[in-house]
Amino acid sequence: MTMIFHFRMRLCAAFLCAAAAPLAAQNPGVDLAYGPWWNGSVSSTITASYFNRLMGPFDYGLGLVHLRTPTDFGDRRQTGGELSLAIARDGVGPYAVAAAGLIMGHGGPDGAGGDGSVHALWSAGAGFAVSPFKFLSLGLEARYQVEDSQIHGFWRPHPDDLRGVVVQVRAAVGFGRSSQGSVPPTGSTAQPEFQPPSESEISRAAGDDGAAPEAALLRTQVVETALDVMGSPYRWGGSDSNGFDCSGLIQYAYGEHGLILPRVSRHQARTGMAVERGVANLLPGDILGFSVERSGVTHVGLYVGDGMFIHSASGGVKLSSLTESDPDNRWWQQRWVATRRIIN
Repeated sequence: MTMIFHFRMRLCAAFLCAAAAPLAAQNPGVDLAYGPWWNGSVSSTITASYFNRLMGPFDYGLGLVHLRTPTDFGDRRQTGGELSLAIARDGVGPYAVAAAGLIMGHGGPDGAGGDGSVHALWSAGAGFAVSPFKFLSLGLEARYQVEDSQIHGFWRPHPDDLRGVVVQVRAAVGFGRSSQGSVPPTGSTAQPEFQPPSESEISRAAGDDGAAPEAALLRTQVVETALDVMGSPYRWGGSDSNGFDCSGLIQYAYGEHGLILPRVSRHQARTGMAVERGVANLLPGDILGFSVERSGVTHVGLYVGDGMFIHSASGGVKLSSLTESDPDNRWWQQRWVATRRIIN
């Protein structure tokens, strides 16, 4: 089977707001796309791949692509392997996509292209992805695609080339370790010495911004709810006492008091009111967003006071510090990128 070198570059941030690719939910995972290609007739396209993080903002994918095109001689079927490369930030939002590769005809009447002929394939376009669940991303994309009949390169058009728009529905399911559960490098995971603040201490700190007593009390209760599950195991996708991931812990602490937050860490980091970065600006109950493995928020914690925050990472629910007194603390402070206040 001929390999198809299918390079996808999804532009991020200032260009089109990035989408992880293939629409990465949690790396690693699998990606499946299906849709029609209008190229004079209507071909059906199916793409399936395995994807994972390569380095920094880069994802790669390995998989298969299959085209089925009706002709006067019968259906022409073409299949190839797939290698994907993506530049991405998140698994949501608009993205740009480009692709190139090789496919081989097989099966069907000879006149329909079932003679083993090899053709080049390239495309470019854009799409939009959403993430209804942390492990799942869904997207719709449209590309202008060309099947090069002579394999002489897309820069030299040929009259026999097939050209047209392909529209695909795309889905990605992640099944690997969540980046939201990442922890400091080995050797930097010691727990800081810390006694959780008393209710009166938290209440006093929570009211420093002049908030109403009800708001101060609610902040206290949210923090205490999180502290009550200290030591619970880390469980990817977990949001109860059987185990938590980072965003599950935050959702649980607020949800127990009737405040429903989004399930995914990057969405939690857009909820409420932005607070300027700095320990002096924090109040108990603030959500802290960290960029652990790539740009954007991939891990969250809950500030409890005294420069400390509670979060769920490998090893379970624990406390960490934002000061620079030891390597672990510096590791988190360097990756702290966002603060949101839910209770005003």
